[in-house]
Amino acid sequence: MPVVEVRLPGLAAVEPVAGGVPFRCNRDLRRAAVAAIARHRPHRTRTPFCAGVDIRGLVEIKEWRFAMSLKFSCIGLPKYEPLTERHVQAIWYDQTMRPPNLRTVAGERVRVVHPGEWNLGPGPDFTNATLEIVREGGPQLVKGDVEIHLSPRDWEAHGHGNDPRYAHVVAHVTWFEGPVPPTLPKNAVSIALGHLFTHEAGFSPDQIDLAAYPFDRLPADERPCQPWLSASPAVARRLLGEAGLFRLGLKARRLELLLSNQLCGRTQLFYEEIMAALGYKENARNFRAIAQAVPYDRLVAEPENAAAALLGAGSFVAWSRTPHRPRNSPSARLAAAAFLFTQTDILSALDWTDFSPKGCRGLLRLLLDGHVLGRGRAAAILANVVIPFALYEGRIDEPLAWLPPEDISQPVRLTAFRLLGREHSPMDLYARDGLRIQGLLQIHRSFCLPIHPECGTCFLSKELRFPSAEAAVEYGT
Repeated sequence: MPVVEVRLPGLAAVEPVAGGVPFRCNRDLRRAAVAAIARHRPHRTRTPFCAGVDIRGLVEIKEWRFAMSLKFSCIGLPKYEPLTERHVQAIWYDQTMRPPNLRTVAGERVRVVHPGEWNLGPGPDFTNATLEIVREGGPQLVKGDVEIHLSPRDWEAHGHGNDPRYAHVVAHVTWFEGPVPPTLPKNAVSIALGHLFTHEAGFSPDQIDLAAYPFDRLPADERPCQPWLSASPAVARRLLGEAGLFRLGLKARRLELLLSNQLCGRTQLFYEEIMAALGYKENARNFRAIAQAVPYDRLVAEPENAAAALLGAGSFVAWSRTPHRPRNSPSARLAAAAFLFTQTDILSALDWTDFSPKGCRGLLRLLLDGHVLGRGRAAAILANVVIPFALYEGRIDEPLAWLPPEDISQPVRLTAFRLLGREHSPMDLYARDGLRIQGLLQIHRSFCLPIHPECGTCFLSKELRFPSAEAAVEYGT
């Protein structure tokens, strides 16, 4: 471990400590340290960034009045931006900043084929990454998730070892070096980045524009689909619309399968599907289980006790620990479900017949009745539940041309950036049309998710570059 020296008058050197005893400092000590530095360096009230040394738990300070000044010299004093986990995420994601000579703590060479999808939701920081690890038997291609921390001990501190969402982590990437967490998934590797920046004297966290990540810093090479779709907005709109119709058709066939098994009736299945939609992605399964524990007939038989019945069933559920806004908490959404099914006419959506743009707006107003749903969630229920039921039952006579738009999710945004480029106009191409948003979700699921980053082998990109005769006639290419 290197010895760290801060060349300030009156400040002793810092030495490594066997056993790694952390030091503690209070706010007043930090103020005193900053004032002392200002006196010694009146022209410069900050110290440079020192890469690769974990001051927090690895060193002992001999002169405590300078403890906080030294600690903050490693992560930036007030006029510097502190080093955070998000900085390390940006370094991992951006191939222009990520060091090329990566090695695991065991010494194995690592090549990043694809850093993964930057996950803004719960779970690992990056999903579906592809790494090439050179082991004794030769190079090995590994696919899975990547978790980022400042220090290796943060894995245990955040409780990831007991969280099933982190079971597919293949790489634990940290800034500081340290012991490998014992609860890392089997065959997962540990990679430290900080020591690779030790000799880069000009490096500082404030050089990284965090606001640009992840959407403004896509891979430098252009995706194969982009030139063809960005040059022809009409073709892009048509493609997204067709993909959206295909996705809705898949949902309708799923409903047909569920009803053919006669596990429940039509109304009960409608109720379960809406409950799952109210659970969002992280709690959809839990909400469906509650709908099965408190069936629709029982719920509406005693409307005054509907909320209590759902909340009571929910008290036995292990909810996702993802932070929520108050109105999006599971308890608030269960209360909203009780109101929807007992105090509104939501069941009439199951027999709706007008799916023209005007009719879809009327259906959206029906779902918004009572003001317990946001517009984006109501539009998602319409697209994922109401429309598939209508398609399955043959209540849509004319081609579906438009749907109210739901909220733009991360998969939609990332897929749009890959297909249409960084400079495309969302409002012009898909942000006002829920059918095209469904199309982006389907393209993400069918092509970008399983195939990316090997876009050259993707059927969609090949079809856009070298269209078949049928596609050339269909899309005018």
